[in-house]
Amino acid sequence: MNKKMVTIIAALAMCTAMAGCTGNDTASSSKAETTTTTTAAAESAAPAESTADESTADSTSTNAGTTDYDVDGDFRAFEQLKEKYADGYLVTLEGQMSNSGTKYTICVKDGKAYQALTVQGMKSYTVCPGDGKLYNVSEGTTTYSIEDDDGNQWKSADILFGATLDFDHAYIDTTTNVVHEYYNLDSSVSGGEGQIVYGFDGATYDLKQVVLLPEGADESSAVYFTVDSIGEADDSLLTVPDLSAYTKE
Repeated sequence: MNKKMVTIIAALAMCTAMAGCTGNDTASSSKAETTTTTTAAAESAAPAESTADESTADSTSTNAGTTDYDVDGDFRAFEQLKEKYADGYLVTLEGQMSNSGTKYTICVKDGKAYQALTVQGMKSYTVCPGDGKLYNVSEGTTTYSIEDDDGNQWKSADILFGATLDFDHAYIDTTTNVVHEYYNLDSSVSGGEGQIVYGFDGATYDLKQVVLLPEGADESSAVYFTVDSIGEADDSLLTVPDLSAYTKE
């Protein structure tokens, strides 16, 4: 299998050559609170029409408050996020639902990218340092490979902004006070048609969740990520890695 930086749609299939993962990577030790989060995610990521009836919501759900977000207005939390991290970002994500327990770390800045994937404790990562090469490293097998970079690999790694096109619609989950903004995917980057959904805290507009929806799929076929942290890019991750302790494939 050709080793390359994982694309957004490749993540949908949970198969990235750089990590050698398969459909059996789902962790079996999901915590109770994770189950609650992913259940809410499945409900809120469905198309707006199917979530219109909120009368069936669990009566024990805690209403997290209200938001002044206007789904028909001009303000978009995604645009605010993009402006805030225009100079790069470092984000850590955790997979939910079909990719439960999988850890992702992504750093993007100035056309450079770092992307790490940890599945059941095994970490693999790819660095695109802007020198015309891709460095694919597996800590589990202590091996690495180097291949040519076409100059656009960082876009595939940029899960937040790399493949996002025009705004489609917004939906507010009133039980969790989360604003969900739906955007179309750029198939030339993502490898396929579909949408990306950003979930924001309705009070602070902090990014809480990212959901990838392939064309024609419902929430059961989506890939969910919760955002553990997001901040400024770490330049140390975007340099050529020290491969002295690794074997070249």
